[in-house]
Amino acid sequence: MGCGKSSVGRRLASLTGHRFVDTDEVIVQTEGRSISDIFATEGEAYFREVERRVAEDFVGVCGIVLSSGGGLVLREDNRETLKKIGIVAWLDADPEVLFERATRSGKRPLLQTENPRETFDTLLASRRQFYESAADFRLDSTELGHDEAAQRLLDEALRHRHRFDG
Repeated sequence: MGCGKSSVGRRLASLTGHRFVDTDEVIVQTEGRSISDIFATEGEAYFREVERRVAEDFVGVCGIVLSSGGGLVLREDNRETLKKIGIVAWLDADPEVLFERATRSGKRPLLQTENPRETFDTLLASRRQFYESAADFRLDSTELGHDEAAQRLLDEALRHRHRFDG
């Protein structure tokens, strides 16, 4: 949350000529309502199930840069699905920076709590192990602009791909 997945992902797609896909955007289109509304009316468990199905739809699809919601990796089957889709990058940043970015819009359903910072810190701490286990590599974007982060992701993904190909 707040690492720049969508902004950096769009730039990475532009660099590669691939199509950018944001799982949250696909969910909004599929459901015909906002993620906040889905959380409010159906709950997180329902949202996570829709998210799982959306991710599975991209297995075997070539030529995409996929940006997934931060909670997708919480389920082991989703982590396996991501690996089937392609190289998995963990776009990370300093927690202070992540929190500032995540709270700019006020549209994060999981942060609509009495103490958003405490909630954010708890979420991040509980998810880090899943991000690490899902990722083929990690990129710290704390000091990077979107264009530089996209270029570094591309460079690292190409290096990683050569490890598979070689």
